[in-house]
Amino acid sequence: MGGGCCQPQKVGLNRLISITYKSFRNRDTMRIAMVGDEFYPAIGGAPAYTMGLGMALARLGVEPTLFSHAHPRQAKEEEFNGLTVKRLKGFVISRFDRAISASLAKRLHECIKFGGFDVVHGQDIYSPMALQSIYSARRRRIPSVLTCHSIHKTAGLWQLIYRPLVLMMCRANRVIVVSNATREFCRVLGVPDHKMEVIPNGVDLSKFNSAVDGLRMRARLGLGSEPLVVSATRLVRRKGMHYLVAAFLKVRKGVPDAKLAIAGKGPEAANLRARIKELGIEDSTFMLGALSHGQVAELMAAANVFVLPSIVESSPLTLLEAMAVGVPVVCPRAGGVSEVIEDGINGLMVPPTNVDALADAITRILSDKQLAKRLRGSGLKIVREKFSWERAARQTLELYEKVREEHAKRRTQH
Repeated sequence: MGGGCCQPQKVGLNRLISITYKSFRNRDTMRIAMVGDEFYPAIGGAPAYTMGLGMALARLGVEPTLFSHAHPRQAKEEEFNGLTVKRLKGFVISRFDRAISASLAKRLHECIKFGGFDVVHGQDIYSPMALQSIYSARRRRIPSVLTCHSIHKTAGLWQLIYRPLVLMMCRANRVIVVSNATREFCRVLGVPDHKMEVIPNGVDLSKFNSAVDGLRMRARLGLGSEPLVVSATRLVRRKGMHYLVAAFLKVRKGVPDAKLAIAGKGPEAANLRARIKELGIEDSTFMLGALSHGQVAELMAAANVFVLPSIVESSPLTLLEAMAVGVPVVCPRAGGVSEVIEDGINGLMVPPTNVDALADAITRILSDKQLAKRLRGSGLKIVREKFSWERAARQTLELYEKVREEHAKRRTQH
């Protein structure tokens, strides 16, 4: 889910009135323009990726500036632990959290043109602002990188839909893909292998760790020691939450006092509430809406099992966050999940959309304390070793340096 609880610090207008001044302050420091529509307080993988990566890059001595669209409840200019944020006005399609306008595109182009940036990094292939930034970077002869987080359909008419998007992806110097499954998705679309670099997602281990106390969240929900099943994600159809509530009905037959808590918001929220009522499990189910980073961590710490019932996933941040907190996980055998989870070792995997298998896996963890303990320990170990934001930031910084060198070499040859 990756919803945000990082408190911003307001930045004075004079500091950012002209980012041109800033570009000459320290030319030994690499300056990165990160661009994307979705950012705090939005929830989901892309905004969490931008926040986590940006702050980790700042800790490595990079000077990152994020350009996103204006938000009614957020300052135009903010700072998040070294990540400078500048929000630009534009017409926002609120359902999709995307901004489109000629004035925004012009302003973004000016920011990139005069910002003295070494690399431009578009944060999401489905973000108009990110795609615009790749176009602007190419016009200004600045090396660029674009990140692909997702896996979607590619057959039939989808090929036509993706054609202009792939054209822009190929204009970037590199495309970061968050898993090998995402790499295959991009390959099918037509992105050349040499353009792609696999850099897995990370977890903010300062917020998601085994020291997080779940007792406050249990108290908020009015729970004592009852078994708690938790899921946290955007409520869209492909996340498979309707399979989870159907499976939970079956879980209750074996574990009658079990409770279910769902965190997140999205277009499927109303349908999900209706389905919960239809199944007669509203008295044992909590629909919590959007939560902050800290609240999500506390919810995970309160859980006996975390469930990700998605139909397909690339490299889900919430799964990594749950493992970092120390809760056993159940997830689909689909997409990039198998690159994180080894079935029976650090989680239980089930076929996507299989309600019976999902219910059985949840029940196994709730009923077998030794299994839960083993999964918990292995999950903690793999996240600490392989999925920190520091690790992801170092790999990304190496890629920035590589594209700068390649770009400089090509310019000297022409």
